[in-house]
Amino acid sequence: MAVRRSWLLLCALLILLGGALHGCSGRRLLYDVTIRPDVIKPNADGQDDIAEVQYTLSRLSWITIYLEDESGQRHDLRVNERRSRGVRTLYFGGVVDGSLLPDGDYTMVFEAVDARGRSERVTQAITLADGDPVPMRIDNLNIWPQTFQPNRDGIADRVKIGYSLNKEARRVDVFLLGPDGAKHPVPEDKIREMGAPGTHEHDYDGGIDLGATPPPDGDYTVVVVAEDAVGNRAEARGSLTIEGGGLPLVEIVHRAAIFDPQVVPLGDTLYFTCTVKNVGTVPIRTKGPEPGTIYSTSENYNTLEQYEEPGLFRIGLDYEGNTAGRMYPFRWQLGMDDELTLIDTVIGPQKYLMPGQSVTVWGGLRIDDQPVMAEPYYWLGLIHEQVWIVQDRVEPTQISIGF
Repeated sequence: MAVRRSWLLLCALLILLGGALHGCSGRRLLYDVTIRPDVIKPNADGQDDIAEVQYTLSRLSWITIYLEDESGQRHDLRVNERRSRGVRTLYFGGVVDGSLLPDGDYTMVFEAVDARGRSERVTQAITLADGDPVPMRIDNLNIWPQTFQPNRDGIADRVKIGYSLNKEARRVDVFLLGPDGAKHPVPEDKIREMGAPGTHEHDYDGGIDLGATPPPDGDYTVVVVAEDAVGNRAEARGSLTIEGGGLPLVEIVHRAAIFDPQVVPLGDTLYFTCTVKNVGTVPIRTKGPEPGTIYSTSENYNTLEQYEEPGLFRIGLDYEGNTAGRMYPFRWQLGMDDELTLIDTVIGPQKYLMPGQSVTVWGGLRIDDQPVMAEPYYWLGLIHEQVWIVQDRVEPTQISIGF
């Protein structure tokens, strides 16, 4: 008898448990779907621009949300995205795939599928009215030159990226997209305010002006992305190749130089010698006069018609009491012509000190003019012309001038 009662109690418990499980599995998968407001006016005036869309899932599911317009065309917002149980919220401003949908009546469809394949579908109406009718556009993207060499040699070091915006954009992103998918940002246009309608031009140097290593050599895609206040999105693309890029690194070895003699009669010559090495990975552009050239104090690199050029590297000589109106008025090429490598460039063949190469630079200054002091200091400098002085006041040496 006791066994029979136990059996009946177990059966009753199983029936109750089965009912509870049936009740759980019968609970709605997708419910409490709301859209507030159900009429939106996406024109960025701050009034009813965006709808708050909420729904609740009773268990882990994969959710798809899309709109159907009056012609039955489908516009996807979410496609089979995994969501855990609970209340979910999204904000909808009328934009799908970067473009504002036309004004009109739409049906927003919610479809949920749980882990066991059970599904549920709910629909809600939404209307778009008074939407901004002007799409975002990026016109006339141009890139010049399409091959550039960010290595600070003053030749094809920079590229201009120009385009025009047809309307005001709240955000503009310009970047290089590498073959590996890496993005390399391009600094903002410094002339026109970011996002302003009209023409824009970005001056891109690969980061070398800031001492950064440029992107690796290769073929890149220049991407310009603009988005207006409503969310309309536009994108333009072009091609750019980087070759011979890198930071130029060169030094006077050990910051050492020799001046001779220590006493120079007026009218005689002071000589110097130093060693220069390219310690970087890119060639170093240089030009004359060659080592061994003797200047007089009444001359300078301009009188020898060896004018300053942006990106050139040269050794310079300067002295205490210099009144010439320019720093390092006496300059020499980094190596003899037959020690250097000629490389064809867009401005013709140029002379380069190659990576790892060392050269001896020597020259002289005939002191024909009486200096402002009897024992001035003389020193060398390694000059990156119109960029910076790489090494300044190297080996300052006091020289006695006899007169």
